[in-house]
Amino acid sequence: MTSLNALYFPDTSITTRQVSRELFFFDKIFHYLPAEAEKSNDPEADLGLCQGYPPVPFHEDLDRFRHLIRELKGNEAEFYSGSLSAMADAAKNRDEQSVRSIVQALGGRPAAEAEGAKAAAREELWQARLLLRLAEILNQEEQELQEELAAISIKEQELFEALKGEPEIAVSLSSLPQSIGRSPVRPEIVVRAWARLFLADPRQESHNILVSGHQDAVELLFDANEALSGKRPARLFRIPLPAAGAMERDAFLEARTAFRVTAKETLAAFTSLLAATTAAGGAAADSLKDFTALAAAWTRTLAGGTILKQDEAPARPKKNCQGEPHLEVYLCNEGLPRLLTHLCRTKKSSLPEPDGGRAVIALTSTRKSTCKG
Repeated sequence: MTSLNALYFPDTSITTRQVSRELFFFDKIFHYLPAEAEKSNDPEADLGLCQGYPPVPFHEDLDRFRHLIRELKGNEAEFYSGSLSAMADAAKNRDEQSVRSIVQALGGRPAAEAEGAKAAAREELWQARLLLRLAEILNQEEQELQEELAAISIKEQELFEALKGEPEIAVSLSSLPQSIGRSPVRPEIVVRAWARLFLADPRQESHNILVSGHQDAVELLFDANEALSGKRPARLFRIPLPAAGAMERDAFLEARTAFRVTAKETLAAFTSLLAATTAAGGAAADSLKDFTALAAAWTRTLAGGTILKQDEAPARPKKNCQGEPHLEVYLCNEGLPRLLTHLCRTKKSSLPEPDGGRAVIALTSTRKSTCKG
C-alpha cells in the first residue's frame, strides 16, 4: 500500500466537500456511480481527491437505463403505492421484487427469457444499479427539503427579531421538523445493491478499506463479520477530524496541504502499518500499541495546527467528553468479498474462499468516547 485510499460505502453520489474531513487522513476517496455520468456533480472534481466511477458500465444500454429512470420518476404515484413502499419508509416502501417487475415491464428482459447464471447476474446488476440511482434521487429530494425547511426557519427567526420590539404583536414560531440527518432509504436495501456492484467490480482487489458516515450500513458489515467468524471487528484506533466541511475551496486546500506536510511521517506510518495489518491477516501483538501511538501523534499535530481557525481546531482531549467528529477505524476478520457476498447471497450462491486478507472499515462518528485519541 503506497498510498492511503478508501472506497466510500454505500453512497453513490459523493462530493469532495462531503468527505473533506476524511481527506485530511486519506490520500484519495473513490465512490461508485450507478451508471456513467454525463457530468460530475462535484464542484471540486478537478482536484482529483474524490473520484467516482461506474464499476459496471452500461455502454450501449445506458440510454435504456436512463429511460427506466425517467419512466419511474414520471409515475411516482404508482411507484410509491402498494408493495413498492419498502425502500423509503412505511408510507413509501419499495422492495426489490417490485422493482424487478418494473424493470421487466419497462423494457428489461423477462424472467422467462433469462436463462443461466450469466443472464440472472445481468438482471441482478440492472436491479442493483436502478435501486442505487433511485436512492440517490430520494436522498437529493430529502436534502432539498431539509434545506428549504432550514431557510424557512431562518426567515421566521429574522421576522421574530424584527417584530419582538412591538409588544402588541404576538409572535409564535412554527414547529418545524428536525433535520433527519440520515438517508430516507432502508440501509439494507442500498447495502445489498452496493454489494452486488462491488462483487462485479474488476477493480475490487484495489479496495480493502471502506469509509462511511452511515452507522446503520456499517453495522450490517459488522454483523456479517460476526456471522462468518463469530467475532466482532476490532477497533484499531480513533482519531479526531477537523471541521473542514464549511471551508471554501482554497482554504480547504491550504489547510489540508499544510497539515499533511506536518503529519507526513505519521501518515506514512499509518499507511505502512495498515498495509501490514491487512496483509498479515490480523493485528500483530504490538500493532494496537503502535496504532495508539500514531493516533496520539495525529491528535497533537491537529491540535497544534495554525492554518485551521481556532474554532475549527479540535479541543484538547477530555475524559468522557462528547466526541467531536472522529474517524473510528476497525479491522474485520474477513475480506470484503466474503463479507459482501454474505450480505447479498442466495441459497444457491456460495462464499468465496478466504484469501487471508482483512477488510478495514473507517467510520466517521461523533459518538461519546473517552477521547483518548
